[in-house]
Amino acid sequence: MTPMRRALARCWPPTPTAFWRWLVAAAVGFVGLASDPSVWAQGGSVAATGARAANGLASPGQPSPGWPSFRGAGGIGHASSATPPRSWSAKDGKNVLWKTRIAKHGMSSPAIAGNRVFLTAADDLTRQVLCYDADTGQLLWHHDVDGVAGAPDYGLPEVLEETGYAAPTVVTDGLRVAAVFATGELVGVTVEGERLWAQHLGLPKNHYGHTSSLMRYENLVLVQYDQKENSRLLAIELASGKPAWQVQRGAISWSSPILVDNNGRWEAILTNSKAVDSYDPRTGEHLWQVRCLDGEVAPSAAYADGVVFVACEGATATAIDIRQHDAQPRVLWQWDESLPDAASLVANAEYLIVPTGFGVVTCLAAKTGQVYWEHQFDKGFSSSPILVNDCVYLLDLAGTMQMFKLDKEFELVGTADIGEDAYATPAFVGGRIYIRGLTHLFCIAESE
Repeated sequence: MTPMRRALARCWPPTPTAFWRWLVAAAVGFVGLASDPSVWAQGGSVAATGARAANGLASPGQPSPGWPSFRGAGGIGHASSATPPRSWSAKDGKNVLWKTRIAKHGMSSPAIAGNRVFLTAADDLTRQVLCYDADTGQLLWHHDVDGVAGAPDYGLPEVLEETGYAAPTVVTDGLRVAAVFATGELVGVTVEGERLWAQHLGLPKNHYGHTSSLMRYENLVLVQYDQKENSRLLAIELASGKPAWQVQRGAISWSSPILVDNNGRWEAILTNSKAVDSYDPRTGEHLWQVRCLDGEVAPSAAYADGVVFVACEGATATAIDIRQHDAQPRVLWQWDESLPDAASLVANAEYLIVPTGFGVVTCLAAKTGQVYWEHQFDKGFSSSPILVNDCVYLLDLAGTMQMFKLDKEFELVGTADIGEDAYATPAFVGGRIYIRGLTHLFCIAESE
């Protein structure tokens, strides 16, 4: 039994399968174009100029609408401009703007563009992209992902029943939505639900199923397709579905990419079961590699102030200084204590938060690895933490949001629950939080 399985067995009896949590959390990673990721959290408007203003697309360094994919801008878990509440209750409806049932199973996280919320869901018959009204929770449309050229007609790949086929999170540019499923089907639709293109990437050779979420850079969708063989990173034009570039990768993983502006150089940073790799998102050029990982890697990387942070149970937590473009990245420190199996890390220039599946959360000094505090919560975490200014929002497996200060000393500032289990990571837009529970989608906002 691997250390990951042992940890999950300790902390979550009698849940269906140990791997559920970390596979769910692998549905992560997004994409941003703003040099200050916090602007993505504001939502609602599209700032652009020239032709991009005409078609609603954001230029590099300018905000894109809403919360375009898992963990917000660049996939690093920052929502600095959000103003969410710190108390709510699904039981009595306090600060719950709406709640709507999701008909099919899925573990993908919400993505937001304007007044629309996008999810994916699936069963043995159908894979779907779903669109809800952000103000009311009404289902506006669903798009069935069928008739994809090249998709085999002899059945579906094997996946864990609990995780299903809809673990990866979508990505949107405000006009279009791209989604990928554990069947290898990749589809692009308009925000009105009309299909633009679809293609089949081949059945994933992956013993748990494909879970990596999508990332967008300018007009490209980046697809991390790590598997047992023929692992690769693909760039697809979002508007047309045409291939732009493709590079081969090595080992398998279940994590998702992040996108960072590293002192004026955009980098797509990916993890797998052996290493951390950086690529030029424009061309696919391999920029650097640090081999510091091992095991079954589901957590995605974190980034702050020129430093990349990675961690996985069975490996170590590693801080990597990537600020020098003309030199190999430098390992600042490593730490091997309570490490994540599912949830990703979050960091700012001073602090790093490391959540675990068995409920321990640790705060370390970002530049030195010094442990400031460790706290044991009652439940573990699959959902990844989101940083809202100096407050961390972290949703546990029972659907309770744990809110605590990002500081040298642990201070719990609030707890609130949705009344059902939760595994996906919430989306933060303005004064609202969109939370996907096991069977419902919730919108949390202060009551007027």
